[in-house]
Parts: sequence; structure tokens; C-alpha cells
Amino acid sequence: MGFTLLVLGWIFIIGLVIGSFLNVVILRTVSGESIVLPASKCPKCGTPLKWYHNIPVLSYIFLRGKCAFCKEHISIQYPIVELFTGVIFLALFLKICKPIDPLFGLSAMMPIGWYQLLVYIFAIIVTCFLIAIAGTDILEKKVADIHTIPLIAFGLIFSLLYTGATVYVYHKELGEFPKLTLELCMTSPVVFSIIAGIAGFVVMEIAARIGLPLVGARIFGEGDSYIAAGLGTVFGGLLGTVETFHNPLPAVWTILIILAMSCAAQLVITLPVFMHKLVKKKNWITFGSICAFIVYTASYLIARPLGWLDNSVAYWASTIVLLAIGIFVCREILLGVKNKVSEGLYLPFGPAMVLAGFVSFFLLNL
Repeated sequence: MGFTLLVLGWIFIIGLVIGSFLNVVILRTVSGESIVLPASKCPKCGTPLKWYHNIPVLSYIFLRGKCAFCKEHISIQYPIVELFTGVIFLALFLKICKPIDPLFGLSAMMPIGWYQLLVYIFAIIVTCFLIAIAGTDILEKKVADIHTIPLIAFGLIFSLLYTGATVYVYHKELGEFPKLTLELCMTSPVVFSIIAGIAGFVVMEIAARIGLPLVGARIFGEGDSYIAAGLGTVFGGLLGTVETFHNPLPAVWTILIILAMSCAAQLVITLPVFMHKLVKKKNWITFGSICAFIVYTASYLIARPLGWLDNSVAYWASTIVLLAIGIFVCREILLGVKNKVSEGLYLPFGPAMVLAGFVSFFLLNL
């Protein structure tokens, strides 16, 4: 038990330390500074910090959330990112490596294979990029290419490494290389990764460009398309390692489901904040149309099971009205983006995509 707890504890601590570094990455990406130099300093007074001011979580608690020098408040972002990174590192280890023996619990640790270790290392690297993407997008409402491009690359690199390792094992056991056939190519993690990455990018670009002919503005930023491409290469590569899949279609469906989960997360998390900001801005047309759409949609969903829409005329009339209200809501939001009438109301979509990516890590049978 002691050894198992020691390993789990070290993984959590490593996650906290890396989370502390990710705070630096997020803030210096926003400020444009180097993530290496200068040394850590107070963002308010600029005084260089001592080593004991940088202990993850504990320093924030001991300093009571204030700078040791100028006594200005320290952002709650620091301990949140550190704790979140530590928890994700530990949770992914338990999910992917499965170290807990189902019979003996913590008293014995299950052996970890090369595949599990490779996937875990890959997952925590991806985790670092996703946290940096979400943090930067929340602070600046921008997605940095220095985070998304490597995410795309790591998805492809993982699929290449796994393919190479599989060929090596095959050659070592059978003394020959596998024959290059169309079926072998279509089941390669590299093909899964590339196709899913392209699918994620194309779907997001199509969705984003719907606003161009309507109001002359994109619905989503360009950075969101690169996040989708990164998630596609990552989960496409992972699904390519599953032997039950014989074509890349499941990888395409997976990235579509991730994007759908992103939309759901964005709606649930940000709608109350968005509505509150609409009231503060006194944007009553957009506020009223969204309220009408919510109420009418709820009524529509309740009426169908009760049989109130069994009549074809009532059904189609209600459906057309629902679509009309939905189109009007979209038009109002897009016009707000174009005319900057609702400037400051719109919330970044990147964090919702990142959240959906983390959920997918735990839903997929890796």
C-alpha cells in the first residue's frame, strides 16, 4: 500500500509543479514575455519572488492570497490551475495505466505496459497544451498558435510513434515486416489522426463561416478551428490504436461528438453569464429573443410527449415557429458581433472545447 500511495502522491505533486509552470506560460503568453527569463516576479510590483513563494498551492495559502512584498491580492488562477493540473495528472494515470489491483486494492500495484505508459505520457503532454489554451483564451479571448500548432503536431507524432512501435514488435516476434496493404493503411493510427484532424478543422471552419454571408463576421475565431484540428489528431491517433476499428469513420464521429459536447458545455456554463451581461448592456432585443427561444423550446419538448402536436398542422406550424425564433436569435447575436453593439458580451469557445476534450479522455476506452 505504501508504494502505491507514494507513486500516486508523486504524480499529484508533479502535476502541481507543472501546473505552476503552466501559470507562467499562460500569463507570459498574454504579456508576450519569454517563459524562461526573467525569473518569477510579482505581476503588480515586479519584485522577484523567492523560491518559497513559488511552492504550488501552499505558498498561496501561507501568503493568504497576497504578495509578500506589496500585499496586493494574488489571482486565484494560480492555485486553481495548479490543483486542476495535479488532479488531471492523477486521474489520467488511474484511467490509462490502471495501477489499482481490483482484488488487492492499494496493497499491490498492477504492472504497467509500454502502451499504457506511451498513452499516459502523451495524455499529460496534451493536457498541458489544453490548459494553456484554455487559460490564454479566458484571459485574452485569443488562441495562440504556439499552443495549437504543437497540439496538432503531437497528435500526429503519437500516431507515428505508436505505428513504429507496433511494426517493431511485429518484426521482433515474426521476423518480418507487415505487408503494406490498403487495409493496413486504413487502420493505421496515422491515417485516423490525419482524417480526424482535417474533419475537426473543416467542420469548425464551415460553422464559423456561416456568419460571413449573413452579417459579414465569423461565428468562431480562427484559433477555435486549430483547437478542433488538434483534438482531431489527438483522439484520431488514440482511436487508431484500438484494434476493433477498421476504418477512420469512428474517429470522425468522435471529433463531431466532442464539438457537440463543446457547444453543450458552452451553453450550460456561459448562458447565465451572457444573459446577465445583456441586461447590464440593456440589449433587450437579444435578451428577449433568447428568453423566447428558451421558453418556446421547453414548451415544444413538453408538448410532443403529451401528444399535443400529433396533428400534422400543429406539428409543422410549431416546428416552423421554433426554427424562425432560433434563426432570429442567431441573427441578433451575429449582428451584435458585426456592429459591436454587444461588444464585451461574447465569451471564448476554446475553454468549452478543452473541457469536452478532457471529458473524452475519460469516456473513451483507451
